Amino acid sequence: SGVGSFGLECLSRGAKNVTFLENYTEVLNILKKNIASLNQQNQTKIIEKDIFSENTLKLLNDKFDIIFMDPPYKEKKLSFLLNTITKLELLNTGGIIIIHRHRKEVDDLPKEFNLILEKNYGISRIMFGNTLT
Repeated sequence: SGVGSFGLECLSRGAKNVTFLENYTEVLNILKKNIASLNQQNQTKIIEKDIFSENTLKLLNDKFDIIFMDPPYKEKKLSFLLNTITKLELLNTGGIIIIHRHRKEVDDLPKEFNLILEKNYGISRIMFGNTLT
């Protein structure tokens, strides 16, 4: 989740709630301050675990309309996350997954990920898709 910019922006535009997953202490402190400064504690949940740990995504008891993924640019476990999202059925029907990557990064996306649209902005590549189930 980083410092929460995307999730907090979603709340400002009408999202009912946001779940953040982050495990870096320094970033978590900023995330918590940002949530508190906007008085969004009741609309947010923070899971302080490594998203790449085998069981972290199993802690999610909800289905989501939007899943925004912004892993470090050099992270190669994108397929693991997408496969786990599919396996656990975390995306609502009609939901969308948004992935932020470096435009030069080559990712091996699983066949269960349906890429709908891809856009480049500066050094970033944004992919929009959903899961095929």
